[in-house]
Amino acid sequence: MSVPPALVREGKVDRLWLDRFERQAPARIREALEVFGYYKPAIATNLDTPEEGVYRLTVRVQPGEPVRVAAVQVRVQGPGAADTALVQAASGFPLRTGNILRHEVYEKAKGELQAKAVEKGYLDAQFTVHTIRLDVDASKADLELVLETGEPYRFGDVHYTGAPRYPESFLQTFLDFKPGDIYSAEKILQSQLNFASAERFRSVVIQPDKAGAREHTVPVNVELLPLPRKTVRLGAGYTTDYGPGFSARYEDLNVFDTAQRLESELNLSQRLQGAALRYVQPGSADFRSNTNTRLSVQREDTVSYTTKSVSAEMERTKGFGSDRLGSIYLQLQQENSTAGGDTTNTFLVVPGLRFSESRYDSLVRPTRGFYYKLEARGTTQHFGSDIGFAQFLGNGNILVPLPQRGSVKVRGQVGATSMNGDFMDVPIPFRFFTGGDSSVRGYAYQSLGPKDARGNVVGGKHLLAGSIELERAIGTDWGIAAFYDAGNAFDDFGSFQLAQGVGLGVRYYTPVGPIRLDLARQAGVSDPQYRFHFTVGMQF
Repeated sequence: MSVPPALVREGKVDRLWLDRFERQAPARIREALEVFGYYKPAIATNLDTPEEGVYRLTVRVQPGEPVRVAAVQVRVQGPGAADTALVQAASGFPLRTGNILRHEVYEKAKGELQAKAVEKGYLDAQFTVHTIRLDVDASKADLELVLETGEPYRFGDVHYTGAPRYPESFLQTFLDFKPGDIYSAEKILQSQLNFASAERFRSVVIQPDKAGAREHTVPVNVELLPLPRKTVRLGAGYTTDYGPGFSARYEDLNVFDTAQRLESELNLSQRLQGAALRYVQPGSADFRSNTNTRLSVQREDTVSYTTKSVSAEMERTKGFGSDRLGSIYLQLQQENSTAGGDTTNTFLVVPGLRFSESRYDSLVRPTRGFYYKLEARGTTQHFGSDIGFAQFLGNGNILVPLPQRGSVKVRGQVGATSMNGDFMDVPIPFRFFTGGDSSVRGYAYQSLGPKDARGNVVGGKHLLAGSIELERAIGTDWGIAAFYDAGNAFDDFGSFQLAQGVGLGVRYYTPVGPIRLDLARQAGVSDPQYRFHFTVGMQF
């Protein structure tokens, strides 16, 4: 019943237009009500003039008895009749016997059923019968829908454009389908996401060529816009743990047009300095699989220890679905470290296994999801190491949405060491410490752990730490948080001393990650101290 623009001109009502509008009102309202199942409304209009130059149109509507569904028949015919998902979708048609005949529900459900068939590869699916038998006098309607699926289509040849310098065998690893597979819109979408996650392409568009289909086989066109092959990135940032820092990063995304990747990075911060070179060779079967070799030199200086290390590592990574990664690695390391009055200088050959899984609804500002990473590593003198030990490490978090744009995040860290002999022989970089921005806030970075006779923290055999954080979103980019952290490194449960921190924080979310400012207070101690924890930009 929106007022026509021509009804009022220069502040005056056109009476002819108003009379016409009044005459049309019952038909307009009747048509609008039919969409919601009301076919027998009683509609009365009255036009009066309460004062000169002012008109009031009153419309009284009695919707009457609605038309209800008396019978529903929704069937799938053709080869798709054997598809369980389609049959379940048909049997779950939302309009049922006794429901009011709502046309918007009918049309939406009808479209969703056809879209489901197309998604399953039945690109010619159409309704050969779509009938509503309406008996207005009896206020009832019979619905009949017959979806003829036709033959299923299959994926045909894939044609790539826009990235001629990448080997086609490498591009094929991003596809979630192979020629000959049953066509699936979901597999098209997943393939597009795979390309987007590679950090090699500025844009990707995957389009099935339905017009070029032959004998129910659909060719697929993949249009790619690669990122620049060679890039240099400079960055600066600050964290409470490491202080101000600078980084320089060089990447070659397609070395000698082989899709192999070269990365080199220099990090210089107040407490951490390091340089690393990494070479990545993609796998042949899965875009998430690769073999990478890494060389690094690093020096770290914290309130508890100073370490210097040179290491080389080779890792073979394999994807297990879209969210899981597993790897096996071998690391060679020479370290020279000091903690309190304890010094270690060791050569290690350390094999290990890693497994991780990550699922979030958003990478910029997630509201739901989880992550975990498990690692087992160890060495022995039989491998050429100066000492033998075995370790298990695990960390993870879970994020759950709450009402009123709230969320709760729970995270945990565990670590355990097994060895024969004196634990103080274990190199300091392989001991456990905690405290800092991402563990127990309220304490300095890596300042917690077992102490020697002089009160210096020298690292522990085991680690147990956790946190719970409540956050409330404010606007589009901001949030406030309250948190409780607890944990410590220890040598045995009898000597375990729980360190605790509580506090409040502010969050600002940017496209490259959140900026966090936390004010934490030590808890459970006689003389608690306060500490700010601030991270912005690059984290080292």
